[in-house]
Formats: sequence, structure tokens, C-alpha cells
Amino acid sequence: MLLMVAVTAAPAWPPALALPAAAIRLLLPVEQFALVVLVAIASCAIVGWWAGGRLVLGLVWGVAAAWVVWKVPLPLSGYGAFLRGWAVTVGAAFGLVCLVAAAKPFLTRALAAVALAGVVTAGGFSVRATGGQRAFDAAALMFSQEYQQRLGASLSVWHARTASPSWRAFAARFPDTVERAERMEAVLLALADPQPASAAVGGIRLAPLVRLAPALLALESLMALALGWAAYHRLARARIGPPLAALRDLRFNDQWVWGLIVGITVLLLPTLVEWRTAGLNLVAFFGTLYALRGAGVLTWYVPDRVAVWVLLGLMVLVPVLGPVWMLVALLTVTFTLGLGDTWRDFRAGAETRRPWSP
Repeated sequence: MLLMVAVTAAPAWPPALALPAAAIRLLLPVEQFALVVLVAIASCAIVGWWAGGRLVLGLVWGVAAAWVVWKVPLPLSGYGAFLRGWAVTVGAAFGLVCLVAAAKPFLTRALAAVALAGVVTAGGFSVRATGGQRAFDAAALMFSQEYQQRLGASLSVWHARTASPSWRAFAARFPDTVERAERMEAVLLALADPQPASAAVGGIRLAPLVRLAPALLALESLMALALGWAAYHRLARARIGPPLAALRDLRFNDQWVWGLIVGITVLLLPTLVEWRTAGLNLVAFFGTLYALRGAGVLTWYVPDRVAVWVLLGLMVLVPVLGPVWMLVALLTVTFTLGLGDTWRDFRAGAETRRPWSP
């Protein structure tokens, strides 16, 4: 919950953390992450009342969520309208799925809810598309403007810091650190700014993060629903499903690998070039799920006391390799393990936790 608050408050982070704050603001399509979590808790509370829980709990959380959604300091158009609509839609979809599929595990429910909310949202964009405009052109323009506004705000704070005498003194003593900060700024600009293209495609190409917005939004919504689910079961006695298991126990249906296969196929076949963005989002979404599954395999075999030292070692390697290469290496290892776990269950027949030995 503290991390949720910290992520939501990224725009207010101090100037020294402006670049990490910019990265978080770009990786979360819905910047107000806590709002989606609040709606998820309200949805769980209403389902809990239906399952025999207290009515007052459902009313309190429902009213609180409705009040915050209405009072969020954003206009009722553009990104502000999308934020409110997505939060309410994904919360309502999750409640509906919980009512009709009470026997399903959380991940299946959450994925179904996000898919249902995506269909409803896509239908809304299609209906509002004007003549000659594709269904998602308005959404792409909205996210492009929103990302540039977020990045511009964070970089203005960062540039104010780099113009200070204290930063110039720091840069003289640690030029390597300053160079890495400049590289990180260049990466953020490349990810969020529209890329030039030929006149045949309109003169501009969508920024990489704008193209990945559907996958990032789905992953963010899954995290918000998971946090709302866990928070509800700590606040209420009426259970609406099994509690979340530890990361080391994360599994899902092996047939989900077809989502990854379809995405890779779309990216590789030149005849499906118009579907490249869809393929990219499929690969990003299911690839992240398999990376989480691989992280579960790692934590299954690493004892708790050793895991602390492994985590410290990774933190030491971040300034050595840089955050980008460290993230790439970590994702490569976990994705490979997660994908391999589909064909060879690495945790089959193993102990729940290996004992630690010096």
C-alpha cells in the first residue's frame, strides 16, 4: 500500500528523483494508480456483501470510490474522462466476473475483467470515431499528448536541478553518474516522443510507449485488482475467493502460451504489418506474465535468507551495469524460466521451500 501511494505521488517526488519519477509516470498509462485500486476495493466490498458480508462495508467503499472518481482534479474530457471511465469499467467488470465465476482463481477473474473492460472501451472509441478516423486514433493522440505533458513536467524539474551550482559541483566530481543520467533522459525522450516517418504514414509514427499503452494498461490494471483483492480480504471477513498466493506459487494455464505465439507470429510475418502494434502488445503482455512466472520459479528455489543477499547483489549491480541493462538481463532470465516452466514444470515434486544451509 505504501508503494501504491509512492507511485501515485510520483509527480511530487523531489527534483533529485525526477528522472525515476518520469519513468514511472510513463510506464503507468493511468497515473492515478491508487484510484484504480480504490475502485477495485469497492468492487470487492460490493461482491462481498452479495456473498453474505456486511452491507455497510460495501456502501462505505462504494461511496468513497464514487466520490474520489468524481472529485479527481482532472477535466471531464480527454485523459480525465478516460481515467474515470476505465477505473469504473474495470471495477464493474471485475465485480461482474466475481459474481458469475466464483469458483475461478483470482488471476483468471482479473484477466477476464480486464479483457471485458478492454472490449467495452474499444467499443466506446469505435463509436466516437468520426469519418476517416480509425477507432484508436483519438486514444493514441490522447496518450501521446498526456505522455509528452508528463515527461515535459518531470524534465523541467530535472533541468532546474541540473542548472544549480550544487549539481555542477557534483558533475565535476562524478562525471560517469552524470553521463548515465543523460543517457536515461535520452531513453525517456525516445520512448515518449513521436518518431518522424515518411509522408505516406502521416509524417509521424507513434511513440513506442504509446503503441504499448494497451499492454501496459492491462498489466497495471491486473496489479491494481490484485492489490484491491488483497486489501479487501484484510479488511473484511466475507471471503469472495481464495487469498493471493506467494509469488513462488504463481502458475497459470499453459494454453496462455498461444497468446505469446500469436504475437510473435504477427511481428514476424510481413503480410501482417498492419497488425504489428497488436502483436507487440500481445508479446509485451504475455511476456511479462511469463517473466513473473519465471520470477516465481526463482523464488521457489532460493531460500529466504539467501534471497536477501541476492537482492542486495542485484542492487549493487544496478550502478555497475546501469538500470536499463540490469532490467533487460533480469527480464531475459525470468522470461526464459517462465516460458520453460510451461513445458517442464520446474516446481513439480520439489519441496515448498528449500532449507537454508551455510
